[in-house]
Amino acid sequence: MSLTTFTKSASNPSTLLTKLEGQGLQVADRSTALNYLQYVGGYRLKGYWHHLIDKATNQFPQGYSFTDIANRCEFDRELRAATIEAIDRLEVAIRSSIANYLSQKHGPHWFLKPSAFKPTKAWGLGQLLQKIESEVGRGKNNFVKHYFSKHDDPYLPPSWSISECVSFGLWSRTYEILRDTNDKKAIAMKFNIDQPNVFASWIHAITVLRNVVAHHGQLLGNTQNVSPCEYKRLGIIFKDNKEFFALATVIQYMLTQTSLPNRWKADLKAIFDKYPTVKILEVGFPQNWETQPGW
Repeated sequence: MSLTTFTKSASNPSTLLTKLEGQGLQVADRSTALNYLQYVGGYRLKGYWHHLIDKATNQFPQGYSFTDIANRCEFDRELRAATIEAIDRLEVAIRSSIANYLSQKHGPHWFLKPSAFKPTKAWGLGQLLQKIESEVGRGKNNFVKHYFSKHDDPYLPPSWSISECVSFGLWSRTYEILRDTNDKKAIAMKFNIDQPNVFASWIHAITVLRNVVAHHGQLLGNTQNVSPCEYKRLGIIFKDNKEFFALATVIQYMLTQTSLPNRWKADLKAIFDKYPTVKILEVGFPQNWETQPGW
């Protein structure tokens, strides 16, 4: 396919709103609509309406309003906020479980021991150490400062200290290259998961989801690029494991295993109740989601 020169010009909020009205969109409160177009952006908002436009007539469904678009936008925003809060709790639990187990099994500086790992082409010990060195070098927290004020050997702080510096993604990749299958099983069982491949896919999928919501990615109406494995032993089977519901189930199951306070399920129910015009099926949730395995 041959490429062409981009020739579209930018439209100001008022012009764009007039265009949308011409496509049959009802606007009861023009001031509020302009605020959304100004401070959320027309292109971003289009993600919540583009699928509604009739391809033949280029018109909105009869009776559709800007309030409906705003509600979809707010639903998605609140869902992202609830998701990042849930993952925040889960991220700390996962990294603590990995760091604590490996520190007791292989010593506080287990990440300096090549024998603990079976590197792959995608991720090796050199990359692991480079990432830790980089994050620790930028780290200004008191854990790192305390270590370097008293020690110069080993040249990096112990596992429980670097845990406060490195990203969630590092833990997912580190777990995947552990050499001893027993290490993988023992860590996974901290969350009552007896299949390391399931645990690995779950934390990887959660890591990717965290990046999506942290960068304001749209959840409503979208599928995820990375999907978690099913956990058939407990009946956790997904109609489509790329839908948000699959990841939401994974988060719920793992949070429950920690026995720590969390509002994940309650927050989801509150969001769904607050925006009844948004169909929860658009994020993969069936009507009986609360009684599904894992919940």
